[in-house]
Amino acid sequence: MLTHLDRARHLVDHASRLVVLTGAGISTDSGIPDFRGPKGVWTLNPKAERMSDIRHYVSDPEVRRLSWQSRLAHPAWTAEPNEGHRALAALERRGRLNALITQNIDGLHQRAGSSPERVVEVHGTLHRAVCLSCGIRIPMPAVLVRVRAGEEDPACPACEGILKSDTISFGQPLVPQVIERAVQ
Repeated sequence: MLTHLDRARHLVDHASRLVVLTGAGISTDSGIPDFRGPKGVWTLNPKAERMSDIRHYVSDPEVRRLSWQSRLAHPAWTAEPNEGHRALAALERRGRLNALITQNIDGLHQRAGSSPERVVEVHGTLHRAVCLSCGIRIPMPAVLVRVRAGEEDPACPACEGILKSDTISFGQPLVPQVIERAVQ
């Protein structure tokens, strides 16, 4: 009788097209908490959920200030890819993985060696900021330098609009082009 692992291995080895979908669970072993689990971000700090709602983010400078402070301390900056991330990168190197669709914003799949062209980040990425007015995208480290220097709510350098991490918040639609890429 085949074990679940044997069956999974058989399916992977014989698939004509392999697409993997990952979520928070793959990154918890790297020290990145999920949102709703026993040690989840919102479980331990119910106020944190407010920072994840676009309406509160746009209307409340204090929510933005707290959000930028939490970005400085986000575990993604120091987390390392784990066995799961590395196994998926290995599948890609062997030519077995056609696409990797992830809800994660941490970039650990790419750091493990998965090709950015094959990774579809449906909830965006923590590694960029976006202006909610003009749409310019800026590398997150450049914005975090400003936060560390004392800017509590950094504005867009192009138009002075509101900046936020290039991630999907509650109340924001998924990006149609990203979803189209995932469906292909």
